[in-house]
Amino acid sequence: MSRSLLLIPSLLSAALLHAQAATTELTTVNDRFAGTVQVKIDRHQRMVFDFFDASTRFRQDVVPVGQLDPEQVHYSVEEDAIILVCKSDAPQCITKEIFKMNTIRSSGRSNLPRPANDPDAVSTMQELRALILKTQEQESTLSETQRTTQRRN
Repeated sequence: MSRSLLLIPSLLSAALLHAQAATTELTTVNDRFAGTVQVKIDRHQRMVFDFFDASTRFRQDVVPVGQLDPEQVHYSVEEDAIILVCKSDAPQCITKEIFKMNTIRSSGRSNLPRPANDPDAVSTMQELRALILKTQEQESTLSETQRTTQRRN
């Protein structure tokens, strides 16, 4: 029992480092969208995208960060949007809740409006890729720490 209690601080510090490490990337992405989209990472290691119009939040996309393909982030000229895509082994990884229609749908992609301050969307795509990669890396590190802790018990 005392051995388990000694491991608790180790797990807590790993979780805290995980939460803090992507802060810079997260802040950069949120600054880029300037309130039209707000990105956060929840305690279940999911990326949450809240979409706002002039008056309220109208949509929320939620995706386990490990299921996003950072290499497939691209810009769609037709949609004037940045597209996030699921990895091939998780084809419907994104849950979209559309509040005004009271619906929830699964999808293999999410379209984020191109920020007004990024005409070609290149900077925003780079920042999103960096956030996804950093969060995936941290998730992997946290999972490894948890597996190591479980083996010790």
